[in-house]
Amino acid sequence: MGENQPQFDRWSFRLLLAAVSLAAISLLFATEWYIPPIANTAFWNALVAFALLGIASDSAFLPVPRISHARVGSSVVFIPFLASVLLFPAPWPMVIAGTTGLVAHYIVRRKTLVRASFNTAQYMLFVGLGGSVFTSLGGHVGFDTVHVNFAAFAAMVLVFFVVNQGTVALAVAASTDISIREAWTRIAGDSILYDLVSSSLAIVLAFLFTRLQIVGLAVLVLPLFFVRHMYQMNLQVERVNRELLELMVKAIEARDPYTSGHSVRVSEYARQIARELGLNPKQVDQIGTAALLHDVGKIHEDFAPLLRKAGRLTPEERMLMQDHPVRSADLASTIAEFRGKVQTDIRNHHENYDGTGYPDGLVGDAIPIGARIIMIADTIDAMTTDRPYRKALTLQRTLEELAKHAGQQFDPRLVELVSKSPSIRRLLGPQLVAQVPNIPSMSQPSRTAKPGARAAN
Repeated sequence: MGENQPQFDRWSFRLLLAAVSLAAISLLFATEWYIPPIANTAFWNALVAFALLGIASDSAFLPVPRISHARVGSSVVFIPFLASVLLFPAPWPMVIAGTTGLVAHYIVRRKTLVRASFNTAQYMLFVGLGGSVFTSLGGHVGFDTVHVNFAAFAAMVLVFFVVNQGTVALAVAASTDISIREAWTRIAGDSILYDLVSSSLAIVLAFLFTRLQIVGLAVLVLPLFFVRHMYQMNLQVERVNRELLELMVKAIEARDPYTSGHSVRVSEYARQIARELGLNPKQVDQIGTAALLHDVGKIHEDFAPLLRKAGRLTPEERMLMQDHPVRSADLASTIAEFRGKVQTDIRNHHENYDGTGYPDGLVGDAIPIGARIIMIADTIDAMTTDRPYRKALTLQRTLEELAKHAGQQFDPRLVELVSKSPSIRRLLGPQLVAQVPNIPSMSQPSRTAKPGARAAN
């Protein structure tokens, strides 16, 4: 079950918060309330018990590494929420959801009021809409017994996840440069199968409660948190894999203080360019990974003296350095997941658009789109960071150099996209614009030794 920590300075997110809150409140008060007598302690005890179970289920934050920069997380709180719809008449499940969101996020996890309000409102909204769909399709509600109408239950589960993931995806899109489609794909990720299977536990939870009351909740606590553990293990594997890649890249860049953080920045720029080009999330990930690993072949000892050399390289040394894309691609291919597109993008990230690049001399659209993107991202970082032979260029001067060599070294369509991209400017930071321009003198030129913009080797 997704949640979000957006950047709150964007009016679009505030508008979304207001819309979701208004929808949740309207649904809450548009429903005809069933108020049981105070003497009905079984009902009130059950209400408290489910609220506490919801808070316990939602208090552990499981970050989603696929969009970690937006701090999206997940939990298994949807299981007690689904069960509450089977047991409590409307709108009490919304009250449980609202109590859970407010206490878990604002009190237990000490989020800001804005963050807690958004997650509380979207919890109430998908529980209210899901409950309405369930009852309208003939789903049974009550503590007497659990009559499973699978069609109604399946429809409720669908509404739960569509509304929950949809509102969080909208929040991510409203507070970052990620599109709604990419945000939604990343939020759903590989966990959709876990979600569908885990949803069936809500039926078991409701059944046990009708038979054993509070004891029934206790019986299901262990399986409930086992499901949470499965989510956690899946997310940890993704995070560890990413961290291992970054550790390997940092070990290589440690040889040269001027390239510290270079590959991570190139990966960020490449991802953003790929997003703005409209590529699907899988392609964005592949290009980002290839960009992160584009220089990994430099770990070979042959390149160590070249990386440590302060002056310009000799022609023989340049020829040796031009072998690093092939070495990088070969090294990346030792991981089965990176064979194919990632490997190809790494190999071809120094191919010039006019065919004068290396190692294969590809021309125009014959160069993989990922490699063309990495070429530009690599060059942007090379020109906007200090190097031994010159100071960093301003953003404006960098864009001028890209435009100067569009159609020769760079794909002109990508150059135009980057020049108009406010997100690239945000990634580079405002301090870059204020720097004093310098005349470029880029080392490690390509085979044709053209002056001007060059990608970092």
